[in-house]
Amino acid sequence: MMRALLTFTLVTALTPGLAHAQSAANRTAARPAVTRAVAAKADPDGTTALHWAVRNNDLPQIDRLIRAGANVNVANRYGVTPIYLACQNGSAQAVSRLLKAGVSANTTGNYGETALMTCARTGNVEAARVLIEAGASVDAVESWHGETALMWAAVESHPEMIDALIAAGADPNARSTVVSWERQRTQEPREKWLPPGGQTPLHFAAREGCVACVAALLRHGADINAVDPQGISALLSAIINGHYDVAGLLIDKGIDLSLADETGQTALYAAVDMHTMPVSNRPAPKEIDNQLTSFDVIKMLVDHGAPLDVQQRAMRAYRTKLDRGGETVLGAGTTPLLRAAKAADTAVIKLLVDKRANAKLTTRTGVTPIMMAAGVGTREEDTTGRGKTQQDIIETMKVLLQAGVDINAQDNQGRAAAHGAAMWGYSDVITFMARNGADLTIKDKRGLTPLDAAMGLAGGLGFDGKSGTVHEDTAKVLRDILGDKAVFDPNKKPLGNPRADDASRNSQSVDPN
Repeated sequence: MMRALLTFTLVTALTPGLAHAQSAANRTAARPAVTRAVAAKADPDGTTALHWAVRNNDLPQIDRLIRAGANVNVANRYGVTPIYLACQNGSAQAVSRLLKAGVSANTTGNYGETALMTCARTGNVEAARVLIEAGASVDAVESWHGETALMWAAVESHPEMIDALIAAGADPNARSTVVSWERQRTQEPREKWLPPGGQTPLHFAAREGCVACVAALLRHGADINAVDPQGISALLSAIINGHYDVAGLLIDKGIDLSLADETGQTALYAAVDMHTMPVSNRPAPKEIDNQLTSFDVIKMLVDHGAPLDVQQRAMRAYRTKLDRGGETVLGAGTTPLLRAAKAADTAVIKLLVDKRANAKLTTRTGVTPIMMAAGVGTREEDTTGRGKTQQDIIETMKVLLQAGVDINAQDNQGRAAAHGAAMWGYSDVITFMARNGADLTIKDKRGLTPLDAAMGLAGGLGFDGKSGTVHEDTAKVLRDILGDKAVFDPNKKPLGNPRADDASRNSQSVDPN
């Protein structure tokens, strides 16, 4: 945000005016001697001829203006100075001239941004060294987020700049300002998930996906296991931003794979989540931007001993407007395997089961992996698992049944997998379940059967969760299978709201031990 504002300031501040016209004329004609009056001339916004000469990296004109007495520390209306523009250009020659003319190597601009920070952002190592040799403080912090030049170099993916700054004494484990927000909820009330700060250069490099930057920071002693105030490590940050090559490097370098954020999300959970990308109205990370895929990272995590069965303590933060308030079934107690089951991600489930993940663990509300695959607790606004097919669900169930998961298990509302499959109209899944021992007459705590669910009586849809959709084809499949046992009261009305308990219970914490 700060860098975007400064860029806007630069463009706005340097709108051509009188001083610019003077500079432009001098570039295209024989240059007369620069007088003190010319050097002092400024546009209405305070931009001087020196600003323009520096911006254009016109070294001879810079020399003339300085000799004529131009104010080298002048700032225009927007706080833009010649040294800022020199660093913006990454011009070591212009920086050197301004320093010799009296500009301090530690001069600051808007929000405490130092010249070294600007040079670090633009990536010119020679210009940065000129400032450092002139006494620039390598660990100065700006006043907005408390970030250092090293952090800015990491954000902009400049590994050579990282090497130069650390060689000059920059702290590879410095942290940005920690922000204690007064509240994280609005009056709706919904979590706002405001960023807490407390990021290290390694966090920034991992977030931006700069493999060379991460390698440089680790080489210079960055703490690989540092976490921010929410417990997010560099590995977790890399994965949730789709930077799988960075994740692979961190895994190979020995990062603690048991680290989890405040919701209980581990690197394995995040990688599993990214393997079946949630539907979004915003651009998602592209696996083709990496050498490694999300599945490669999952395999690396498992092979390096990542804990397989860590359960979420609470719901994760939402990521887009589409999943705001959704995914309540993926709350407390959810494991990586349960998350994979929601999307019927058979490849991941098979990998986890083969590595002896506990397929019998449930969420806090008692949802098993088979129930998760069948859609128990799923809401129509959920963004995960939308692309799964009935065949995907069946293949997932085959693996889970072999792992010993009970096909007739019920959650704390009495719902079984058959209820979920019937509610969503998964006729082929109902047929498969019937052939594998599912009780299709099983009742939930409201007395509703899968046939009732197929006829829309179980609710689960709509804003309040009270609406239901009639799936005649699925109801016919159930009647054909059940024969005389198929009982349905056409006068029965939809009962209650089966989603209320999901949201309240899954938002609470659970002891994973």
